[in-house]
Amino acid sequence: MKRQVYYRIEMQLASPLSVGSGRNETTDHDIVRDKRGKPYIPASSIAGVFRHTLDDDIALQNRVFGMISGNDSVSSRVVFYDGQLVSESAESVRDSVKLNKKVGVDGAKFDMETIETGSIFSTIIEIADDAESVDSVVEKMISKLKAGVLRFGAKTSRGYGVVRISSLKKCVFESNQLDEWLDFDPLDDQSWNGIDEYDLSDDLTGYSKISLHLMQNGAISIREYSTDVGENGETLPDFKHISLHDKSEASVIPGTSWAGAFRARFLDFAGQAATDALFGYVNEKNKADPSNKSRIIFSESVISDNLLKTMTRNSIDRFSAATKETALYTERTSYNGHTDLTIYLADDATEKERAALGAIILDMHHGFISVGGLTSVGRGMFRVIDLSVNGIDKSSMLDTEDAAQLLEVK
Repeated sequence: MKRQVYYRIEMQLASPLSVGSGRNETTDHDIVRDKRGKPYIPASSIAGVFRHTLDDDIALQNRVFGMISGNDSVSSRVVFYDGQLVSESAESVRDSVKLNKKVGVDGAKFDMETIETGSIFSTIIEIADDAESVDSVVEKMISKLKAGVLRFGAKTSRGYGVVRISSLKKCVFESNQLDEWLDFDPLDDQSWNGIDEYDLSDDLTGYSKISLHLMQNGAISIREYSTDVGENGETLPDFKHISLHDKSEASVIPGTSWAGAFRARFLDFAGQAATDALFGYVNEKNKADPSNKSRIIFSESVISDNLLKTMTRNSIDRFSAATKETALYTERTSYNGHTDLTIYLADDATEKERAALGAIILDMHHGFISVGGLTSVGRGMFRVIDLSVNGIDKSSMLDTEDAAQLLEVK
């Protein structure tokens, strides 16, 4: 018997998750489900995310995760289990559209199924190897997952697939503990009783963490549409600010919205080539066209202490000043809340890239950048209350307007 190591990870979604099944029966991107219809995270997805962290060291990647090359092959020393849903889940459909100067791009609208924030998954990682060095490699990956750098599913650089590790346990069986190992079932909760929580620190290697606490200046409108009817038959708003589909129904700002606003202003500052280099690029119409992954990651933001207002409006003809026919609509909008935005910026970001991002944050602080829809009538504006980079407070620099130094990391 080889030395056997097991990690049991219980993780709660800190943002929506969309692991695609490859089907588009309900949406353009349906989530994967088991035979019971329950969402889960395939072991192959978890293994792929972990393996990707070793792309810069192919020799170590092949030694830990195995490889096949012609007639040569190496077995993986790490076994991943599916992430099983252990709580109730709320599924929803998120709409997305690519914008160019606040106008939708033709053919760039799509929707996707997601598992909502708060759902809890449990998974097992097994190591069959006598070398403890493999433990340290896996634990480094778990530390990156704990820090929020590793994410699952689609649109991970735009706020999706973030988890919080709520429980982590480690169980080790040495080669002389055959009987104990045979009595152990990693999938049985009873086997983990009496095993203490295992603590690992966050690992942000490769990224700088930019944390902003923001206050709304007025309203924000990122719409989700509805044709639902209330319990008493009343018509609900035609559209409302997007929210979590759980008991809290908290208003949110998707990472895609933050990324779109930042990317548009970065394009003004730095041009197309520099924007594609930082924010990523893929040509959906021509897969042969070279693409690159985003080097900047945005979180999804949950709004708190906000006021939700429901209003019914008419659309007015600008020439006659009369109401337009069939243009009556009802909306529910979020006002005057607080929220947090976390941005992970690759450590290889250049001084010019950091300076441009610093200028964007200052522009947002001073009201020159807005997020979401109806921005021409004053919606989507924020003021930065607190700013830190890798835990170092930079809030005092918001009034100096020194964009080049704002995100500097020493």
